[in-house]
Amino acid sequence: MSLPAPLPQAPAPLADPLTRIPVGHGPIGIAMAPDGAHAYVTNFGSGTVSVIDTATRTVTATVVTGAGPWGIAVSPDGTQVYVSNFGAGSVSVIDTATNTVVATIGGITSPVGVDFAPGGQFAYVVSQGTDAVVRIDTATRAVVATVPVGTRPYNVLITPDATRAYVSNFGGDTVSVIDTATDTVLTTITGFDLPRGLALTRDGLRLYVTDYGGNTVSVVSTYSNTVVRTIGAQSIPFFVAVAPDGGRAYVSVDGTSSVQVINPATDTVTATVPGFNVPNWLAVSPDSRYVYVVNNGGDSVSVFRSPPGPVPDQGSVGGGKTVTITGHYFTGATAVKFGSRPARSFTVLDDNTITAVTPAGTGAVPVTVTTPGGTGLLGHFYYIPPPFLTALSPSTGPRAGGNVVVIGGSHLSTATEVRFGTTRMFPTVDSDSQITVHAPAGAAPGGVLVQVTTAGGPSNMLTYTYA
Repeated sequence: MSLPAPLPQAPAPLADPLTRIPVGHGPIGIAMAPDGAHAYVTNFGSGTVSVIDTATRTVTATVVTGAGPWGIAVSPDGTQVYVSNFGAGSVSVIDTATNTVVATIGGITSPVGVDFAPGGQFAYVVSQGTDAVVRIDTATRAVVATVPVGTRPYNVLITPDATRAYVSNFGGDTVSVIDTATDTVLTTITGFDLPRGLALTRDGLRLYVTDYGGNTVSVVSTYSNTVVRTIGAQSIPFFVAVAPDGGRAYVSVDGTSSVQVINPATDTVTATVPGFNVPNWLAVSPDSRYVYVVNNGGDSVSVFRSPPGPVPDQGSVGGGKTVTITGHYFTGATAVKFGSRPARSFTVLDDNTITAVTPAGTGAVPVTVTTPGGTGLLGHFYYIPPPFLTALSPSTGPRAGGNVVVIGGSHLSTATEVRFGTTRMFPTVDSDSQITVHAPAGAAPGGVLVQVTTAGGPSNMLTYTYA
């Protein structure tokens, strides 16, 4: 007698339980391999790095490093891992093919954060003991430059074009901006409160900075290098990471032993995931589906699936936006609807993921998926009217730029980009009818077209004239 076949299940918006992976003692840092096959965790108390197989969610190797390993980064080609050994004053270089230390770079006082340039030609390591950042030539594995920064630097993050690096100065309440071509500090950004974690949005226009002492996340315009927005409601935020697809950012929150989910389209907290034990660094898988969180107090790494719902959750009233919907039990889906209207098309990627193209619509509408097991609600999608510009004040300015320009119009509250010609910037949203931005430098006297992009699409264009 055979067992009855399981009944089909309706799509479920419930989150998976946390999966805990035991690692070494006092874990702090985590870095993901570019292919997502492995994650590497620094165990400060054990003097080791745990290598996690992400398919089996088990530790498959333990690598002995120097004393007090803290920061960690994987090279862009995935062949080596740099580990900053805070207690030993060195960087261990791990060969990922053999999971062995193949080199040790010494002479760095109390190293903490580390990051590779996108091309892998160099890495920066924070030397907290000397209030500096050192550049390492990855071909020779030698320190080739030292850049003084602020007091008690903590983390470093190199931009996607490798032209700048941002350094959080925990002891000085500042962030240093380094010109990587000259290894000098271009500017120092103020307005933080014990800054620690750093993460860039996918478009590179915004930098998230966790204010460990201020219970906030600061949002920095990478063009003007000023704080343009503050996200509140965190209790001792430690680290921040942006999903590779750009749809969500995640903040580890020590004070509530949780991870908060931020929607980068609105810079608002949309969900809270509980159940961690002194969460420190976190990393998102390359496919953006899973988040790995280091439990410093629990000697483990927790893994959870990205929250259910559409990403992005905003788009133009004309439709045509491709969104990724996450959830459960999607196999056999027969319909995807945005409100009462069916998606223009949809593809079931697996039991947990669907991509769909939005129909035209207005307002906030429920997103539903129908399978043989029923219909489930998977969040909401917000239709945004297209922006319209009416005025620039002033409409002229110096070629050097830097002056504040107020842009007036309508439907501007979701603005994510302003273009002066080909130069892209992130604006400060004052209201739905006004945004402000610092004018960039002009290539020559004369006019350039200014355009604003929101979740509703691009605006009309106005002319700004360089004197």
